[in-house]
Amino acid sequence: MPHTSRQAFTLIELLVVIAIVAVLIGLLLPAVQQIRGAAARTKCSNNLKQLGLALHGYHDANQRLPASNTNRPDLPSGSFYRWSALALVSPYLEQTAIYNNLELDSSLYDTTAGVVVRSQHVPWVRLPIPTFLCPSDVRQSVLPNWGPSNYVLNAGTGANGGSYSSTDGLFFVGSAVRLTDIADGSSNTAMTAEQILGPGTPATPATTPHPYDIREYYGWLGAAPLSDAACGSAPGYSDRGSRWADGAGPFTQYTHYAPPNSPTPDCSGFFGGRKASRSRHAGGVNVGLADGSLRFVRDAVDPTAWRSAGTRSGGEVLPGDW
Repeated sequence: MPHTSRQAFTLIELLVVIAIVAVLIGLLLPAVQQIRGAAARTKCSNNLKQLGLALHGYHDANQRLPASNTNRPDLPSGSFYRWSALALVSPYLEQTAIYNNLELDSSLYDTTAGVVVRSQHVPWVRLPIPTFLCPSDVRQSVLPNWGPSNYVLNAGTGANGGSYSSTDGLFFVGSAVRLTDIADGSSNTAMTAEQILGPGTPATPATTPHPYDIREYYGWLGAAPLSDAACGSAPGYSDRGSRWADGAGPFTQYTHYAPPNSPTPDCSGFFGGRKASRSRHAGGVNVGLADGSLRFVRDAVDPTAWRSAGTRSGGEVLPGDW
């Protein structure tokens, strides 16, 4: 039988094959990333749907929505009671074990020696709750002793100096909004939205000077009055979204002052703040409406329509495609 020899690939042929494989990978990778992004966005919207149902469950049981947080002068350190609406609705998210151990009859913080979380709360408030986390975010934690939240509650337009009290939204300090109070219609009023988690503030220094990533940081004003100029120059805090249990603005609230993923910096202080909804989804954010429905709102949404969606009884008429 005659012997036949097999010729090996030449270097040029091998390089051609490698180039073809590289082109195929280049074509497939964006598609895979797009599929993953769509799946993460769907999971994120499902989490917001569950949160909306939980808020409605709380409303059914208490005839009102929970406050963003509350002052309790009847308790020690009552001005730092600060339990969030997310903490209050946790039993409606199948987190009864956590809720039963939160000891909501005591303030979240102790102010006898500074402002520190009470030791009995630490084992519970540090636990991550999966429903509060968006898989599109690059982080799943911010600070070691706190469980974070990518989801925030509508505190209104940020008018009235960005006050945290008596706002035109659904959740503010001491609020007791009923669904029947939403004169603009529950299908036209935002209830929840998203935020990007910050990288975590180091112990020293506590703030970061400009420039910083405004998606992850917010300007800290302290006792200074709120203004666009002040927000644009304030040093940054990076604990955005770090504490699902804390009802303060930087952690579990947002405003409709600026559109989603706005290039305008967010800021907060002792008396008020402005904080845009932000996400790592391409082109916009998921928003939960007060009727329990969801929609994806584009970054390019009309600013007037976006602000109108933040009020409960402003009398605005929203376009159907906002």
